[in-house]
Amino acid sequence: MTRKFVLAVAAVVALLVGTVLAASETSTSLVGAAKCGECHRAAFDAWQNSPHSKSNAALPEDKRSDPRCLRCHGGAQVGTGGVQCESCHGEGKYYARRHVMKDRKLDRIVGLADVTEKTCRRCHTGDAPTIMPFDWERSWPLISHGMDSKEKVAGHSGEGK
Repeated sequence: MTRKFVLAVAAVVALLVGTVLAASETSTSLVGAAKCGECHRAAFDAWQNSPHSKSNAALPEDKRSDPRCLRCHGGAQVGTGGVQCESCHGEGKYYARRHVMKDRKLDRIVGLADVTEKTCRRCHTGDAPTIMPFDWERSWPLISHGMDSKEKVAGHSGEGK
């Protein structure tokens, strides 16, 4: 083998490795609802039975790949389509570890977001095609979820109200 050939192969391998690493970095920022559900079973069950979990399927077929729709309907989320935990609570790559979730200050520092009316209004806007205007007071109880007793005993920080 010639030196030029070896250098060319090494350059191609380096390029491929760099591409894979760059792609894995962006795709691993979201852990997905199933991962959250491993520890937060009650919240996962509440989400799974909510309209948020089915928001992507609620779109007409021709809109399920439209970026304008997917921004709120969660098509880019890990796992099943729909608005998932990280759509509201932030990307879980750094806070989804048990030792981080036990520390209320640390989990917020590394990305866990408290959900407020402002969070919901990122998608529930006056421009969104809907029959009824968004009403925080009416809507929040329909999707509110907290920790079950097992999580509280384990010392998780839970939701930040």
